[in-house]
Amino acid sequence: MKKMILAATLGLMLFAGSALADSIAGRVGLTARGGVSYVFDSEFTSEAVASGILGGVDKDIEADIGWTGGGGIIYGITNNLSIYFDINYLQTKLKMSGGGGIWKEEFGTGKTLDFALGAQWRFMPSKAFVPYIGAGFDFLWNKIDTTHESPSGWAPDTSFDVDDTFGVHLTAGADYFFTPNIAINAEIRGLLSTKGEMTYKYPGDISFTAAKYNPSNISGFIGIRYFFGNQK
Repeated sequence: MKKMILAATLGLMLFAGSALADSIAGRVGLTARGGVSYVFDSEFTSEAVASGILGGVDKDIEADIGWTGGGGIIYGITNNLSIYFDINYLQTKLKMSGGGGIWKEEFGTGKTLDFALGAQWRFMPSKAFVPYIGAGFDFLWNKIDTTHESPSGWAPDTSFDVDDTFGVHLTAGADYFFTPNIAINAEIRGLLSTKGEMTYKYPGDISFTAAKYNPSNISGFIGIRYFFGNQK
């Protein structure tokens, strides 16, 4: 009896999943999601470390686990192929050390706005559970905020200008459709970016390239998608 009930329950779940599924071909969807990011470390230039201007820092700039969030738009070209445009914000704390790691201190917050354009290949597009892979190109606007976070050895007006960077990304994820229009989304995204020059600035002092900022990251997202219209 228990086996019959279990089999019937599984059958209903599979039937419900098939009934609720819908292809996104010819449809537009909106995405909202958030998550966490493992951000790659950056580094001060050899010239900046040797000069001593930055207070005898070591070369490595350590990035904490950051948080990320954003949204985007997706369009289904065919049952399997779609294109998307995402805007994601990423933020992480940055730490520097000195004396070969004898001391370590937080000196700022790395902030990145990622504009991503890509394509996605969707498997089992008529099922409720739709895994996918994707790839695309990125333009990244970067900023280092040292306001109220400058180390004691630095003047309060010390700042860094950071160059914009470019990158590529790969994604793997899945949508689970509760209805033909609403899906829960989970995704892992790896982004490889060029490094942006960090220009040291202080009023009355000479500006110079002090570091290379690396916004490359591996991020995990969870969110929701809403698709307009019905399958054509």
